Amino acid sequence: QYWTRKYGPMRAAVGLWVLSAVICVGRGHHNSGRENLKAVPDTEVDISVSLVNEANKGFSFRLYRKLAAHADSQGENIFFSPASVSAALAALSVGAQGETHRQLFSGLGFNSILLMQTDVDQAFQTFLQSTNNPSQEHASKGTAVFVDNDFKPKPEFLQTLKQSYFADGFNLDFTKATESADAINKYVAEKTNGKIDKLVKDLDPSTVMYLISYIYFKGKWVTRFDPRLTKKDDFNVDENTKVKSFLSQKKNISPSN
Repeated sequence: QYWTRKYGPMRAAVGLWVLSAVICVGRGHHNSGRENLKAVPDTEVDISVSLVNEANKGFSFRLYRKLAAHADSQGENIFFSPASVSAALAALSVGAQGETHRQLFSGLGFNSILLMQTDVDQAFQTFLQSTNNPSQEHASKGTAVFVDNDFKPKPEFLQTLKQSYFADGFNLDFTKATESADAINKYVAEKTNGKIDKLVKDLDPSTVMYLISYIYFKGKWVTRFDPRLTKKDDFNVDENTKVKSFLSQKKNISPSN
């Protein structure tokens, strides 16, 4: 009896979501900071966490449906981290205001009547603290923001990103596009164990801020393939489609006497 562990071509063994110069590509006006997080009662934090969690669930399914419907996803497996994407967008909202802030909250499913920015920040701080485990070698995730040397965000903005979203912060001279791209690529390569080493190719010299969210995942089989019992053979995808895949013999079946 042969059985298969067929994972078709992974859309991404390492998923990385990039929001480049979303706050602004040109050098215009920015809201580069908000008030510091203030201590709030545990019950209020619990309510905020619950509201954000519910919003994240809805966002996850909406994002999945969008990804699954994309032409590049047809016939492929999809690997992504909804929490990483929502955390990056929530971090972006820290420095936004007006219509930009409203659209970010709306896209994430946050009720702006029930949730203030500080509520969202507190909720993500609680969530990320509970999920971050530096000792895990097979998985890691995080956020980083690269800011142009001539752009001076308020200290409160960077403090909130670090305190609530555990984001790394760096200064770059984006007018030196090649050097800046190399610095970003080196950072991403280190965080993804070399799986993504050419994230940035053509960096716009007018970039003010580059925000990235990365996730690295190395899956291991609970029951591994035995090379001696594994071979390539036909795998029936459906009634009309066959592909060559690695098939492993799970057990021997002897003819009945």
